[in-house]
Amino acid sequence: VVADNLGAHSISGLVESFTGPYICRFCLGHSSEYQSHEVRTGVFPCRTKKDHSLHVQTVRENPNLTHCFGVKQLCPLTDKFHFVSGYPPDVVHDLFEGIVPRELALCFQIFTKNKYFNLTVLNELITRFPYKGSDKANSPQAVPQNYIHRRTIGGNAHENWALIRLLPLIVGSRVPEGDSAWQVLLTLKDIVELVVAPVHTNETIAYLDFKISEHRDRFLAVFPEEILTPKHHFLEHCPALTEEYGPLVGVWTMRFEAKHSFFKQVVRHTKNFKNVLLTLSRRHQMMMAYNFHTDVGRQALCVTKISVMPLDVLHSDIQEALREKSPLLSTVQLANTVTYYGTRYTVGMILSYGSTCGLPDFAEIIQIAILDNCVHFIVKLLTTWYEEHLRSFQLENTGKMALLEQQNLGDVYPLASYRLGGKLLVTLKRHICCSF
Repeated sequence: VVADNLGAHSISGLVESFTGPYICRFCLGHSSEYQSHEVRTGVFPCRTKKDHSLHVQTVRENPNLTHCFGVKQLCPLTDKFHFVSGYPPDVVHDLFEGIVPRELALCFQIFTKNKYFNLTVLNELITRFPYKGSDKANSPQAVPQNYIHRRTIGGNAHENWALIRLLPLIVGSRVPEGDSAWQVLLTLKDIVELVVAPVHTNETIAYLDFKISEHRDRFLAVFPEEILTPKHHFLEHCPALTEEYGPLVGVWTMRFEAKHSFFKQVVRHTKNFKNVLLTLSRRHQMMMAYNFHTDVGRQALCVTKISVMPLDVLHSDIQEALREKSPLLSTVQLANTVTYYGTRYTVGMILSYGSTCGLPDFAEIIQIAILDNCVHFIVKLLTTWYEEHLRSFQLENTGKMALLEQQNLGDVYPLASYRLGGKLLVTLKRHICCSF
């Protein structure tokens, strides 16, 4: 059952307040111990089906008892989705609408206090940054004036994700290397990349566990007066829950949040508040009927503009690579932009196609070739250096070209590069598994 914390607790029969003693649906730990103990130490016993049955029975036998270890009643979906194993975490609300905006607000307060920049300069840097592609669509908003009082910068999940990812490129040059508050944000950025990764190994799960512990220690060292929130505790369960459920992006609520946006737009545009549910259901059915009729979103490959070029005009290495795939090929179909299985690729984007010594290899798209309804990228290969202070990769052209097939990429998600201070930099959106 995919739900946010309140929804999961409501459906599963747990307490619907996160200020009480037993507020975690994954363990039996007391909330007073979250500040002093980590999940990885084994102090907090995990909930089991046997324990849950006993807790439900205890509440039934004692009408005056409001809950037993946070359990109020039996989950009505127990036969299909048992409470212990059927309610995964939601990193959208735990991370992007919880920990990330809160810690950004705390660290911005430190940065302004140390006079690295003030709020006006920070907002100018954020709003004037040359966002590209999907980064532009999800560009973060300016930090509100009352963020210190609110103890959060606000914003939605997409905006906060973009901000924590691109912040090193936006303000990294103004923050001294080794700054303790900056290290808090960098470790948080590492955690975000690992949590949203679509593929995990035993090594990446162990690395995530280490990073969460490191981030906890750094956060408490910089902000000793701060109390860890329940979402910090939930985050500590993520490595074990990743082993149980697989990559957590497969069970997050982001797609449902996107679905909500359609209904919000309908209400905003129609301005009709009489029988809103009827209006929403009708508009939704009309949209679905249109999509089914036009086959929108069900095509594997979508190309708006395509040109046919003689194979001889291409680079000799590309000609040879194409002929290996199709010996009788004399012309090739080229495009500047394609959408393949929902992912949009455009000339100039950066692709990860392999790894060297544990670091991903990158290439820049020059042209996109369509061959037998499969997408191939004509790219120029790039050399890579990792800049730890910016958590980014510096790219330089090798002068070599290659042909890459979409299915053989190290990560199918394309990235945007940014030129800052004479350097071409790219920062990951999600962790890429690399081999040594």
